Amino acid sequence: MGTAGARFMVAKQIAASGGLYIEEGDARISLDPGPGAVVQYARRQVDLTTLDAIVVSHRHLDHVGDVNVMVEAMTDGGFQHRGRLFCPSDALDDDPVVLRYVRRYLGEIVRLAPETAYSVNGLAFTTSGRHRHQVETYGFRFGDRLGWITDSEYYDGIAEQHRADVMVIHTVLLHCHAGLPHLCVADVERIVRDARPRLVFLTHFGTTVWRADPAAVAADLSQRTGIDVRAATDGLSVEL
Repeated sequence: MGTAGARFMVAKQIAASGGLYIEEGDARISLDPGPGAVVQYARRQVDLTTLDAIVVSHRHLDHVGDVNVMVEAMTDGGFQHRGRLFCPSDALDDDPVVLRYVRRYLGEIVRLAPETAYSVNGLAFTTSGRHRHQVETYGFRFGDRLGWITDSEYYDGIAEQHRADVMVIHTVLLHCHAGLPHLCVADVERIVRDARPRLVFLTHFGTTVWRADPAAVAADLSQRTGIDVRAATDGLSVEL
């Protein structure tokens, strides 16, 4: 639903920022509905009342900006008490990004924990260990088929925790910067070499990656690692 990463790409809508939609069997999941998600779903004619769950990796607005309107849409304006929200505890506590009035519309709210298994209508997924980020953050692995690495500083074990046939990696920085807890291209190369997936999609681009051309960055990583690395595009649909 969108490939924009970090505040400047999102604020200027240089690329869309609607997160990821997963459909498998009877399961319909919205993952990280960032700003504009509801518009992106409408453009692609996804009926949000058919959603079974919304999964949030962390509370930063580029990942959760549309979560409240998405909850309202999933629950048919609150008239249908249904659906589940999976999110870190700090999205709910203290300075919450999930508004209290929409919480009563949901069938269930699940507070995520590290390295824990969950299921939505038969679609199982597990959280990674807690990422190295400014707030409580988790990546996800959907069995051996899909690994999804969200915002984080590189840490030992990140490749193993998300290893899958297809991996989606948030690539915010062209070059590593101390003090910025995001993956850079060198980090991505290290993850790809360690995990050895069949296919990798780069997404959630920061401005430096965008200016360098994500497709060119992906092609260079493919050449260096021998793994098929591609740059995601807004609206990309992939069947696994």
